[in-house]
Amino acid sequence: MSPGGAWLSCILCSLVASLSATVQLRQGMPNVCPEQEVAMVGHRQPCVQAFTRLVTMWKQDCAVQRWCMGYERRTAYYTIYKQVYSMEHQTTFKCCPGWHRKDDNELGCLHVLCSADTCFNGGKCSEGVSQVCQCSAGFQGPRCQFGESSIQASVFDFTSVPSALSY
Repeated sequence: MSPGGAWLSCILCSLVASLSATVQLRQGMPNVCPEQEVAMVGHRQPCVQAFTRLVTMWKQDCAVQRWCMGYERRTAYYTIYKQVYSMEHQTTFKCCPGWHRKDDNELGCLHVLCSADTCFNGGKCSEGVSQVCQCSAGFQGPRCQFGESSIQASVFDFTSVPSALSY
């Protein structure tokens, strides 16, 4: 495979991997609400320790001999890490009450969650996109909250109605 072909293959693999990844809910997406959670979070905390030891050294130009043995103090520093836990408040994003996601790749919570308390006046939950509830006779609206008017508009003769301001 040519170097250009390997480069193109790498780009295509990363594109496919990014498309198959789940979309995390974020602020600003439709019907997404922030929620505060307390979580125990682990951190690696560095701990530096010093170790001192005596090292045998050969020195030149000693008083009696040309070479002599001496000792020097050497300090070495070692960093170790220990796991420390703390409680932290974190903001997570979840679907607002009454909304849900059918697929983790959706950009927000786009589907109304229909439950027993969603429909009014005897309406039943429906899986339709435009209407949440199937309303019983005489009611309408997405949650069957509006009653259909049974009073028909009639024509009134306002000339025969006595006026309070007439003399």
